[in-house]
Amino acid sequence: MPHVSIQHFSRTFSEAEKAELVEALTETVTRVFGTGPEAVSIAVEPVDPSRWTELVWQPQIEARPHLLWKQPGYTPNATTEGTR
Repeated sequence: MPHVSIQHFSRTFSEAEKAELVEALTETVTRVFGTGPEAVSIAVEPVDPSRWTELVWQPQIEARPHLLWKQPGYTPNATTEGTR
């Protein structure tokens, strides 16, 4: 039962963008995990940039590097200042 959780800087998504993301993630997850689409769940959570370090960087990136399959190419200071 794969569950995908995405946290991102707050922004508005169109219905077409939501559908595109769900379709692409579901296709990839089902192929890689060898499961059906009914087993996949996807959560998308907006995070205010001013709270990114506190809510995402420290507890999920910095504290759990062994779980990252892809390292970010930014620092938390650049993120909270609004640069990427």
